[in-house]
Amino acid sequence: MGDIVVQSGNKPLETIIFTVLGEPVPEGSTRAFYIPKAKKTVTTHQNKKSLEAWRNRVATEAQRALEGREWVSDRSSAYALEVEFVLSRPPSVPPHRRIHPTVRPDIDKLVRAVNDALTGILFPDDSQVFSIKMVKSYGGERRTGAYVCVSRYVNVTKKVRKARKKQITPAEEDENPFDPRGE
Repeated sequence: MGDIVVQSGNKPLETIIFTVLGEPVPEGSTRAFYIPKAKKTVTTHQNKKSLEAWRNRVATEAQRALEGREWVSDRSSAYALEVEFVLSRPPSVPPHRRIHPTVRPDIDKLVRAVNDALTGILFPDDSQVFSIKMVKSYGGERRTGAYVCVSRYVNVTKKVRKARKKQITPAEEDENPFDPRGE
């Protein structure tokens, strides 16, 4: 995986890398419908079963990667996410016909599923992810899955305070009269 480009001099405080094997599952489209008898709206995911299994696998691998090490997951940090999704090539598509996977699943839906799975484990809220680098490719020699790298960055700086103006007493003012010409 490549380096995340962030503000110069801002190096990650810590980084965690892990792999989730298996065919990546995208965040499905949601459908909402109203149940008149219950007087409520229900929202469902299109691929709920496979999505839940994939999210659980991502969360489990993230927790395994955390074993035996300290990881700070706080609201004052910013996080960068890199994910490479390795997909299996359909048998009907020879390598010379399609080099890159330019068909479904959509890459943004794949990363949304990973982001949601990591929320509460590697970062408190996925809104704290300020940078996402994502790639989807066909496996070849590599096994299908998601190759994940999460880095934590400082998200605060020390406040620069202006120097206080020195109070000049009337006696000092007489000693150093102000000359607007700078002489």
